[in-house]
Parts: sequence; structure tokens; C-alpha cells
Amino acid sequence: MIRRQGPSPLYYEASPNNRPTLRVEPGEVFEVVTQMNRGPDISVVPDDLRDDWSRHHSYEVEGANPSSGAIWVRGAEPGMAIEVVIEDMELAPVGYATFAGSNRLFPSTPVTASDLAAARAVRIRGDDVIWDRGLTIPARPMVGMVAVAPAHEAQSTIRVGRWGGNMDVQEVGPGARVRLVVNVPGALLHLGDVHAVQGDGEIGGTGVETSALLRLRVELAQRPAGMMWPRIVTPDRIFAVAADRPAESAFRSAVGELIRWIHADYGLEPREAVLLLSQVLEARATQVVNPTITYVAGVRQEILRGLL
Repeated sequence: MIRRQGPSPLYYEASPNNRPTLRVEPGEVFEVVTQMNRGPDISVVPDDLRDDWSRHHSYEVEGANPSSGAIWVRGAEPGMAIEVVIEDMELAPVGYATFAGSNRLFPSTPVTASDLAAARAVRIRGDDVIWDRGLTIPARPMVGMVAVAPAHEAQSTIRVGRWGGNMDVQEVGPGARVRLVVNVPGALLHLGDVHAVQGDGEIGGTGVETSALLRLRVELAQRPAGMMWPRIVTPDRIFAVAADRPAESAFRSAVGELIRWIHADYGLEPREAVLLLSQVLEARATQVVNPTITYVAGVRQEILRGLL
């Protein structure tokens, strides 16, 4: 029987002081039910969505990016790394997107902010997000917030750092592996902020926010040589993640992490890695509206296989 972490208790900080809510063995498959962010008033929800909205949405959520528990992984110790494997995701049938009218990307005066504010509740059906009667968006399920507890102090689940956090990387979906450096015994894995789909930058401040049933497992590993920031492995690419402001600093940190990764795992000297990545690097800002900007820097695995 697969054990399941329910949608509560919810944490709004990744903290070494959070009480573990589920204890798992390395390699054990388990499930986590996430809770969507607090959404708009029910007045924006169409009549045909209201029953599902009531079942899957909670106005009791106290803040942004609630994490469903702090999951303790047996054997995880500081100085090691964990690899979070996302085996499957089952999305709720409803979600929403909002724009408050101003944010870090689009500042505005209070007058124009009220004019720009918008919200939409949507149906999620199979592989589609039904945006409007005339517009359907292909779903791309993702887990926006994946974090371990930082070593000494709590960090808001809105923030991003070397512990992971609210990275909002679209590749963190079924089949992805997220590698994080362990800071405290048990790692204390935090998960939340699931989106049915999200564009680069998350420019309005949300993707299509929803809740989900995640099926996961966690593997233990030695900390890779030179690893400082989170790393993501998908079936066809590897990505390094970093966050900072301005965007150039986040970009440099992500590329630096990728260079260290390629040097350690593929034996390419850093100057040669720079020369290669100048031709084949894939990089972008996945979100620009949080306290720091998240950048990913990646490369196709088929290119790197030629180095082995």
C-alpha cells in the first residue's frame, strides 16, 4: 500500500524547525496531496465549475505557496544530496489564474492597478486547460515549489535559494528528477504550488494554480562535486537552477552551476564547457515576479553523450 501525505498540515516556510509530517524510506513510492494557493472570490467562478471549486479549493489557506508537510527521508544527512523523482501527477479538475494589476514586472499606480486586475477560473480536463469556450491551452503539469529545509533559518515558500523553493520551472513535472543538497537530518522535503500550465516569467504572478495528487520517490546520493544550486534531470535535458536579482546575476549563477556539472560528470574543462555552451546553451527566466528571479540553464543530453 502506498502511503499518502494529505494536504494538511500546511507550512508557509521551509524550516529546519518544521515538524515532520511523513517519514519515508529512500526509494519508497509515496503520494502527496497539495493544496492550491488561495484564489479569487467565488464570484469569478462560472456556475458549471462551482461544485468542483468547492471540493478542491480552500479559502482557509493563509498565504501563498502552501507546502503540504515537511517529509523526512531516512538516511538523508547534511552534506549529502537527495533526488526527488516525480513519477506521476493527477491534477484537480479546476484551477485559476489572477493578476493583481501590478507586480515587480508591471508596476502601476493604484488607479491603473484596479483597472488592470483580472482573475479567471478554468476547467482542467485531461491534457487540456479550458481557458474559454473558444480557447483551449495544452496542460503542462508542474510542481512550482520543491525545497529542502535550509540549514539554520526558515525561508518563505515564496522565495528561491540554494535549498530550492518557489523555482517555478516548467520541466519539474512527470519524469523529472530534482536534485537538492541536504542541509538538515532527514532533508525535510517541502512540496506545493502546482500549476496545470505556466508561461515563462509567470508575468502575471500565477500560472494556472491548482491542487494535485503527486506520486513521488526520493533517492539518496553523495553531494556531486561542485554542486551549489538545484539541478534538474529530464529524459532529454539537464538544467541548473539559480535565483537572484538582477536577472544577469541569476543567469550567471545558473550557467556557472551547469559548467561545474559538466566538468565533474563529463570531464570537460570549464573553458571548453564555455566554448561548447556558447553554441548549445538553452536558458530562460522561469519566473520574474518573486523576490528573486529564477533562471534555468540547460543542454540536451544527446549532445553531452558525445563527451562520454
